[in-house]
Amino acid sequence: MTATILLIEDEAQQREVLQLMFESEGFQVTAAESAEEALEYLRTSVPQLIVTDVKLGGVDGISMFEQIRQDAKLQSVPFIFITGYNDPVAIERVKSFGSAEYVTKPYELDDLLTRVKHHFPPNATDPR
Repeated sequence: MTATILLIEDEAQQREVLQLMFESEGFQVTAAESAEEALEYLRTSVPQLIVTDVKLGGVDGISMFEQIRQDAKLQSVPFIFITGYNDPVAIERVKSFGSAEYVTKPYELDDLLTRVKHHFPPNATDPR
């Protein structure tokens, strides 16, 4: 079974960097540039992990998270939030919904990758 990630990032360059990094590690990545695009994808698919920026054009990442958590089939999908804002209120809001991590920019790509891999079995991206 392929390890699947839904990546939501409205900055094209950042989205491409993260997508390439995850794919180079063997993950199957679906990238969306908005919460609306991600929600459309989630109507028919259930990724194993969602990595999202908090600040998105239109619906923000936390509001999107709250909407997703209302869908029974998506309630257990873990989230990793990436943000440039270290906002304690937002962090608590996210944690109250469970199954979420919060990574503050600037971050090390290796640290983010370690957090992502933590949500998958050790051989989840092994091509064999």
